[in-house]
Amino acid sequence: MKKMIVTAMVSLILLAEFTTPVYALSDAQSVAIQTLLDDACRISGVPGISISIIDENETLYFSSGFADREKGLPASENTLYELASVSKAFTGAGILLLEEQGLLSMTDPVGKYLPWLTLKYQGKPIDMQRLTLNDFLHHTSGLTNKKHFQGIPQGNTPDMLQKTVEMLVNAELEFPPGEQYSYGTVNYDVLGLVIEVVSGQSYEDFMTEQIFQPLGLYNTYVYKADAQQTGQLAQGYRTSFSITTPYDAPDYAGNKPAGYIMSSAADMGRWMNIQMGIIQDVPEVFKTVITKSHQGNISVSAVDGMYYAAGWFVNADKTIIEHQGDNPNYATEVAILPDERFAICLLSNSANTNVKLVKNIKNILDGDLTQSYKIGDRQLLDIVLSSVTIIACLLAVTFFLLGLRRKKMNRRQQITKRRMRITIVWLMVTVAMCIMCWGFPMFSGYDWSTILVWQTVSVLTTFISLALLSLSVTWFVYAR
Repeated sequence: MKKMIVTAMVSLILLAEFTTPVYALSDAQSVAIQTLLDDACRISGVPGISISIIDENETLYFSSGFADREKGLPASENTLYELASVSKAFTGAGILLLEEQGLLSMTDPVGKYLPWLTLKYQGKPIDMQRLTLNDFLHHTSGLTNKKHFQGIPQGNTPDMLQKTVEMLVNAELEFPPGEQYSYGTVNYDVLGLVIEVVSGQSYEDFMTEQIFQPLGLYNTYVYKADAQQTGQLAQGYRTSFSITTPYDAPDYAGNKPAGYIMSSAADMGRWMNIQMGIIQDVPEVFKTVITKSHQGNISVSAVDGMYYAAGWFVNADKTIIEHQGDNPNYATEVAILPDERFAICLLSNSANTNVKLVKNIKNILDGDLTQSYKIGDRQLLDIVLSSVTIIACLLAVTFFLLGLRRKKMNRRQQITKRRMRITIVWLMVTVAMCIMCWGFPMFSGYDWSTILVWQTVSVLTTFISLALLSLSVTWFVYAR
């Protein structure tokens, strides 16, 4: 009996040694990383950030702030965030798995699976037999964010993926297929629909049963309702006029293959370990799939030194594998350095986060503890536009009141030709400002409804305030 007790105790001790991570991180590095995350939340106004770090064979987790600020729910490695475009790596693995299973070939024309999908270039139908699945995988199809992003329909019904791809029928491509690489999120929606056609399953069920579960990613979801039931789904937030508030963005269920998978820092830690081959307890077929998913398309020119693989940006020698993601109210960054056996994933419930923060964390791990958080481009844009809005509104009120005063004092004076000319000039400026406000979406490539979902509200208020300022100056000149 004593021998059995001793044996059981020894087994428990050994089990604890194998299941409890032992970190080589120094106390100073740990404090520096946590301080950096806390500063990022404070400076950016972002409610919550969670990160996972792979350093050799160790997995480290850090979190700061709240998954739900109003409910006081702290962020942790188990908090679920929308992965945004980092979702593409999972869809890429899914389509490559079907190829390994012999159910399709990436060189197949898309028309083999979606015969109703037709596209145009310069007004003429293209040969759909030349447009292969690889073109969608590597963003060489001619479908780009510039031309084909704002048409993604809103909704969460089961047929949204079909509707999303159907809206591309007869779409005008930006360039002939295969000639260059230009990022377009809808490419992966097309691949998601091909997965449904080939597998006979919904995209959501295929990913859950064929990708997440075999890989041990039990805290990764495609159905939002399933994620909500865990009680761990982070509330998304948006910042306008430097005020961060909860924001429930519209549902784009048809864009799931490209940007709406949900996961945690813990599961993303395992996912990164799988990418680097550190974790081996996965079906053998996935080792081939992962290797293929890192093969960038070198048949076209690189963009900023990076090629596109299967849901990953990779450099020529594959020493950097990474992807960034931005949704209306979430931000994500994954960076993998295979030669250094290092990887990091940052998840945040606000797009205001400067994801370049991952470089600061890498510098800390390399020994440089003097790192500071710098505001990102989106936060800087909001600060600038908010300031312009406030200043323009104050000036508009000032000129309006001064105009009233002038009108009262000079009500008996005749209108001179000079004053009329100046008034007409300012009136033309006002009309020009209104036209700019109306026409800005045409120049940006997105309509106002899309802009107001994905950007700070201060973009619109800037145009309105400048138009009001011009109008009040017109009134001031007229009243002189």
